[in-house]
Amino acid sequence: MDYEDFFALRERPFKAQLEAKFFWRGPAFNELCRVLSGRPQPPVLRLKGPEGVGVSTVVRRLPQALRTTARVAPILNSTYRLDDILAETLNFLGLGFKCLPAAPEESLLAIYQNAVNQLTAEGLGLTLAVDEAHRLSPDTLADLVALVVLEPHWVGRTTLLLAGPTEAVWPPLPPPAHEPAEMELGPLDAPQTADYVRHRLKAAGASRAVFSAEAAAALHKLSGGRPAAVNALAERALMTAWAASRKEVSAAHVQQAKAGLDRPLQIGAGAAKAAGARRRERPKRGPAWLPLAVAALAVATLTWALWPKAEAPPAASQATEAQAAPAVPGPSTTPAAGPALPEEAGLALPTPPPSLLRLPRNSLALVVDHSRNLARLWQGGPEAPGLKAELVAPEFKAPGLYLVGRPRSRTPLIFQYPPAKETPKSAGERLWRQVETMLPQDLLPLMAGESPSLAKGVPTGLDRILAAKVSSWTGAQKRKRADDLARLYADSFVFYEPGRKPLTISRKNFLAALEAETRASGEVELAVSEPLIMLDPRDHGRAWAVFNLKYDSKLRHDTGLRTLIFEKGLLDGDWLITAELWLKEEALKN
Repeated sequence: MDYEDFFALRERPFKAQLEAKFFWRGPAFNELCRVLSGRPQPPVLRLKGPEGVGVSTVVRRLPQALRTTARVAPILNSTYRLDDILAETLNFLGLGFKCLPAAPEESLLAIYQNAVNQLTAEGLGLTLAVDEAHRLSPDTLADLVALVVLEPHWVGRTTLLLAGPTEAVWPPLPPPAHEPAEMELGPLDAPQTADYVRHRLKAAGASRAVFSAEAAAALHKLSGGRPAAVNALAERALMTAWAASRKEVSAAHVQQAKAGLDRPLQIGAGAAKAAGARRRERPKRGPAWLPLAVAALAVATLTWALWPKAEAPPAASQATEAQAAPAVPGPSTTPAAGPALPEEAGLALPTPPPSLLRLPRNSLALVVDHSRNLARLWQGGPEAPGLKAELVAPEFKAPGLYLVGRPRSRTPLIFQYPPAKETPKSAGERLWRQVETMLPQDLLPLMAGESPSLAKGVPTGLDRILAAKVSSWTGAQKRKRADDLARLYADSFVFYEPGRKPLTISRKNFLAALEAETRASGEVELAVSEPLIMLDPRDHGRAWAVFNLKYDSKLRHDTGLRTLIFEKGLLDGDWLITAELWLKEEALKN
């Protein structure tokens, strides 16, 4: 059972949802609709709001909200040129079929002009709604202003809506445009926050109040009324109440959820040294048994504060901050392993296994020690990985590395290397239920192994060696150097893509294909994220490098997750790519 079943919900109410039923129409949104559907409309309107209040969501919901009085063309890419903007607008007006491939700008402009004239004749308005508008170049901004005042009789019926964050530096409008009208999308107040939470729960199938009045007030206070923060906090509070077997979310659950989101325990050599230094600097006063008594009292107090059935809020804010991320149970009712203790307790701190070679800032990796039925979710920090959560793990039959995720369906995607006949789908599904609400992405690298394998020593500098290999792979792709790229691969390697049979490729054939592509691809644009690098816990002669990739050329456009699997050669000791996994963004969505 997960918390959806526990609270009788059809789906998760606070995940990022673009469905209309989850959108809450607040007073600010209703006022914006009134302005854009009225007559006259302002030629240029700036919609500003602090980060996390949902400005981008508003832009995406306007076409449906104004469908009876106006047409709205959302422009979601502020780097578009004029021909791209015209083609996008005509698509939203249902006239994309008139746009031939590579149609000249003059042709698109003529179709657009006729379309707007037809709209105004029918009494409808037009709004060009640009998201992230503060990033517009001066030339593109001038083109957009011209598009809404192209003919004199359009004035008052067409609007350029420029949406973006309040904190940004906005480019000035080109002359002779007047100063734009402005609207502010601010945080929700306390009653609006409570109404927002009720709306999302009802849309997810809730038939009763799930958050108490005190919990709703705590949600507003701790989130600042920003919907993005409300969503994250409410999601975690539901999990906290579920872990405590409580059918109603209390203010104490919200406070515990806030502590878990704000203070993932930072673990590393620097933190351990600092903790040791603080202990050494403490003055030695009073009886020798006093520090032990204080430590015991602190542990007892923390245990009582985090006892699953406790409903009362912490006595002070310091007690709330000391709590780690709430434990999340699996399908059974067995509570998760106890939270990691803060450094001040003077006890041993969990440290990331050395097999986790590199964890980029804010990225996540799950390390499962199935000999102890324990899983720890680590998050990359500025200096070292921090412990985000600790939970009971299902049993994995064999150690290894996996990619686990559930993009849209109820069945988790699991990739295992080397492939095995028995993929641990049941274990992966149970584990995914526990961690998916904590993740900003739909995939999670997972390392499962016994304690001895996770604690094995790792050669010094191996993370730099493998990171340099990934950098060489990226550079060879960008510069179209087929020879340099082929040298990074073994004589024979395996290519995996979901929905297709694994493909074994020889280096000779691979080089020939690369050279043919190099001649035909033209200029290549390649962007990659910093790689997450891990050693296979059952074989330290194998390593994984996982990173996001965006590839653009004349031949293809690819966006997704790339995994390079290196193995250390027995003879020369070099690390070469023996397998490669490609997960396209489209595959993850479908």
